[in-house]
Amino acid sequence: MAMSRFAAPGWRVAGAIVSWAAFAFCFALLYQSAAVVMGLGGFCASGGPYEIAVECPDAVAAAAPLSIFGGFIAVGLSLLFARGFGMPLVAWAWPILFLGLGIAFLIAGVPVLAWGFLVPGVLFIAMGGVPLWILLCWSPAVAFLGTIDAAGRPFAHQFGPNRPRGVAVSGMRGADPEAAREATVADGVLALAVAVIPAALGVYFAVWLFSGQPPFAA
Repeated sequence: MAMSRFAAPGWRVAGAIVSWAAFAFCFALLYQSAAVVMGLGGFCASGGPYEIAVECPDAVAAAAPLSIFGGFIAVGLSLLFARGFGMPLVAWAWPILFLGLGIAFLIAGVPVLAWGFLVPGVLFIAMGGVPLWILLCWSPAVAFLGTIDAAGRPFAHQFGPNRPRGVAVSGMRGADPEAAREATVADGVLALAVAVIPAALGVYFAVWLFSGQPPFAA
């Protein structure tokens, strides 16, 4: 009963918007922090009683811990409130994280052939790319539409002989096949809108916060 109060459509939509915005904001902070650290040679430190060879910039020292814990909180918010509505952040978070960091490592390593960056970059690309490939092969409809609509009605694409199995996406367990309906174009537009637009805004404000000025500013 305690969770039933969060089952209204408004909570699902708000949960999807806030979780995607928060995750994108945190990931963008982590990406920028990683890029700065790699530009410093791959290592920096801040604080402590010992002499530090390479001091971390203040932005990195503040953003890195925030981004890691904030990313976990964002996924938790998605599980708690979105609950299967919209693009499932719980399924997308891992591929986004590792593909993004892998790209950052390759960008830093390719121009100077730094194997200390290239090897982790390739490994991260594999760690993010393989789960993404599995997700898209497993059920593209679930990956982009979720398992339920904003009202909590299950989509028909999660049932039948080709029902997706083996990947944990909130909203699938306990769904009633009798109440299922076919997803529409409007469902797809809404699912993408509550993920892509907040994520873009999250990245925008993360870049602004990290650099101290709005992106694309003249």
